[in-house]
Amino acid sequence: MPISACSMQKKMETWLVLTALLLSLSLVYFFLPFISCPWIDGTYGDDESSTHTHVPQAAAAGTETVKVITTPVFPHIPRLQASKDFQVLVRVEAPPALQQHRRVPVDLAVVLDVGASTGTGTGVPRLDAVKKAVKFIISQVHDNDRLAVVGPSNYRLVTGFKDTYDARHNAQKSVEQLQHRGEFTSGAGLEEAIKILEELPATASRSSRARFVILVTDRAVAEGSSRFSKLPRESLPPVHTFGLGEAHDPRELLHIARESQGTYSFVDDQNTDGITGAIAVCLSGLKNVVAVGARVRLETPVGSGVTIERIQSGGYTYSRTRPITTRDDKTYVEVALGALYAGEVKSFLVHLSVPALLASTSTVVADGCYRQQLLTASLVGHYTTSDEEYAAAPASPSPTVTQAILYVQRPPPEALDVFCGGALQTVPVPVVMNHIARFGVLEMVATFVDTDIGRHSTVTAEVATKLRAQWEKFVQARQFWSGLDLGVLEDEVSWMVNILEKAASRSGSSAATAYMLSWLSSYQMQRPTAMGSPDSVAAAFVTVNMQLTLLEVRKGIVTLPPPQPPIVCVDPLPPPLFKPSGRNDDTYRVVNTAYPPSVLVDAINEAMKQMHLALVQASKLQRCDGAGVDAMMPRAAGAFA
Repeated sequence: MPISACSMQKKMETWLVLTALLLSLSLVYFFLPFISCPWIDGTYGDDESSTHTHVPQAAAAGTETVKVITTPVFPHIPRLQASKDFQVLVRVEAPPALQQHRRVPVDLAVVLDVGASTGTGTGVPRLDAVKKAVKFIISQVHDNDRLAVVGPSNYRLVTGFKDTYDARHNAQKSVEQLQHRGEFTSGAGLEEAIKILEELPATASRSSRARFVILVTDRAVAEGSSRFSKLPRESLPPVHTFGLGEAHDPRELLHIARESQGTYSFVDDQNTDGITGAIAVCLSGLKNVVAVGARVRLETPVGSGVTIERIQSGGYTYSRTRPITTRDDKTYVEVALGALYAGEVKSFLVHLSVPALLASTSTVVADGCYRQQLLTASLVGHYTTSDEEYAAAPASPSPTVTQAILYVQRPPPEALDVFCGGALQTVPVPVVMNHIARFGVLEMVATFVDTDIGRHSTVTAEVATKLRAQWEKFVQARQFWSGLDLGVLEDEVSWMVNILEKAASRSGSSAATAYMLSWLSSYQMQRPTAMGSPDSVAAAFVTVNMQLTLLEVRKGIVTLPPPQPPIVCVDPLPPPLFKPSGRNDDTYRVVNTAYPPSVLVDAINEAMKQMHLALVQASKLQRCDGAGVDAMMPRAAGAFA
């Protein structure tokens, strides 16, 4: 039967439709992995779990909630594109105090170098304010902590106390004996405090104990600083310095704090009585230590070509030398954190150089997405793993490791050409951008302090104007940054300018310099410091523990923990009444001296009498004197006649 032209046309149309359908299915099947990847449209959620992997490598008591988080500035880098400065935010988040199963015990030495001056604003003698602060410290430390207080002229006021209420009470009493600094005090109290910490007996968890020094002074400590510079750095505990009034030297105190990875705080003359609150800001962290010897290790994959060009770590030192080798390596960085407090967060910016990938380079394919591993961040530290803090000291326990692995998307060119018009929609992650800005402000202020504050004895109006101009230039250069919030930083820089202007009008610079150096210390160590008063603290580093500790100060709570009830115990059996006679037989003629002789004889006679009467009553016998037995027996308590 001949095929008509109409029938032939319909068959051709059917074949064309089927061919187009098969071609469409093939394209969809080929590009399905690219369609399902989150980087195709450049959108991603705020959940950082999409940009990092948290892998706990070891579990120990109190460590399961410590987090290491890695967040890249962009979630993707095109496969054929290189990035010479790819920023990654690395954060270490410590658990809050309420989630701690055990805390790290603390060895704390307090150095007091205070004269007889009186705060001009309050009329309270500085020494009285410092005594109150020391009493507050005694009331706050835990039973397994060890405390030493060094007064002027190296006088060891308190050299530790046992875990008893009476010992704490006696320690507070001894604080009242503190005298103000004499005219010719040597100023070696800091050296003496470090010596005391080194002389403390070792414990079973020596590697899991934190050591700190608190230095309180109201004068320039040039001599103490020179002694401090001669101390070995490898065994130096963090020294948290506190300046009282305008007489102290903020540069020297910041130098001591920086060299030991401590912090610098101060209270001005109008807030002398606020020294307790200023110390409480610091003490809130010292009494809630999560880990000691903590360090962050950053490594790029071997053979990937990814290198760590630089790292912004604030005041924390870092090294590029691997633990086993002795050579510097651009694929490895270790940041020394030291002690980690409950509830605090440490942030670092890592700048990577990421090379382009060849078309033949293999990548990890997960969920249809092409990913490349860029960085491994590990937190290594010692945690308390035993309640026996005072047992004999064995070898140090192995450190605990918490790890996070960072992957980024590396899409191939065909995905970009077909679905994205040849380019990805690059929207930076806001949290990374804000930390880039924070570290930028920190570098700006640090440079300003070194060039315009540190080299001049007085502050002029031109100095304040220069800082304002630098800030305006900083903001203008970042006005188009997506997701950037400079509100808090703008308030803090504006306050610095205001303080500098006031200092210029009074022809003085001490308070302004102290404020800026204390702010610098806070942002470098990422911890709160008192900047003139306990109410002036950088908001970025406020923790719940700090707020609760300050609340106790403001309520005037400087009380000791309640005394523990005494433990009263007796032997299962009383001591023997008689001792052996010593004749090598079974005779006992010597009365035990544990019993008083006069009382013993009366007690024996009374006991024998009661035994005899009980025997008479039980046997229903008649007494020879005819008296009733019941009349001789004592009545039970509460019996009726």
